[in-house]
Amino acid sequence: MKILLVHPRLSVKGGGERVAIHSILAATRAGHEVSLLSEEFDEASFEDFYDCPGLFDQVNRSYYPPFKPILGTRALLYQRLIYHWLQIRKAASQDSSDMVLSTQDIGYVPSTHTPVVQYCYFPEYFSHLQTGSPSPMWRLYYRPASAYYRNRVRRVGILLSVSDFTRGFVKKKWERDSRTVYPPCPVEAFSEFSRVQPRENLVVTIGRIVPEKRFHLFVELARLVPKTRFVAIGSLSDERSAYYEQLKRTAPENVSFVLSPLRRVKDLLGRAMAYVHCAENEHFGITIVEAMAAGCVPIVHDSGGPREIVTSDVGFRWLDLPAAVRQITMLAENDHLRRELSATSSARAKQFRPEVFESEMTRVLRMSWS
Repeated sequence: MKILLVHPRLSVKGGGERVAIHSILAATRAGHEVSLLSEEFDEASFEDFYDCPGLFDQVNRSYYPPFKPILGTRALLYQRLIYHWLQIRKAASQDSSDMVLSTQDIGYVPSTHTPVVQYCYFPEYFSHLQTGSPSPMWRLYYRPASAYYRNRVRRVGILLSVSDFTRGFVKKKWERDSRTVYPPCPVEAFSEFSRVQPRENLVVTIGRIVPEKRFHLFVELARLVPKTRFVAIGSLSDERSAYYEQLKRTAPENVSFVLSPLRRVKDLLGRAMAYVHCAENEHFGITIVEAMAAGCVPIVHDSGGPREIVTSDVGFRWLDLPAAVRQITMLAENDHLRRELSATSSARAKQFRPEVFESEMTRVLRMSWS
């Protein structure tokens, strides 16, 4: 079978790109011919970042110039959607694939009669509408985009959701059922640290340092637990991030920031007793699984996809900072409990290894073709 894998923005380098990587591996190992449709990007840098040398030698590549706004930041969403729609339509019209596998935003699904499988992280994630009471102006602004997304949904044969949490929103928003396929997590890259004992009185968090990841709560948590060291491992979308600068200015002495890819500083996870995740309603949380694989006890916000990862036998969930303070203090004072939870969390992490994802994706491809 010939598969066209559509993932226009591989330069993002997030969890979605791992989905694309292991979708390619699942398809090629099953004997399918894969063509990749994307913006131009640095292949060598990508393969180095994800430690997947030679990945793109296995696929036919169809790249187009990266998006550049022509109207500045005005109507940026619509500029991007129109640009990619035109580029993808042109490429898809010249393609003779038997199936389209879209592993990024559903807005990038091409207009085609070919069967489409869409991997969904969250339906219609428009940042200004995620607040408690978005203004009528933003509702009006996003209305055409929402209508366009619903049009794309009608072109999809099989919807896959990153978590049961997302599956519920897909059902509510698009009135479509989907199948939960948890994303591939690089468990083996961290499992070597799971047996490292003893652990330091150290708490880590990982992610893009942006407001929606709520790193400011991590800083406040450190202020409330002054005898514990806190380290934030992350990346910046903008070198001159005002949010990051504010975090550094307000952080107490027991907080430090490491701006480096996790794989270059993963030994920190092998020394830490706990991993704290502050984001609310996270769609899944690959970094949580990575930390668990390394033997860190997860302490996550009690919402979204992390609730499916962190069960009561592997770690803790919290709704407010005082609860998180108690959980961190408990681990620091009870090493027997910490060791027990560390062992069960590293075992739980194996359920999300890439081989499980690839096996599920292989079944989905077979099902969509039969």
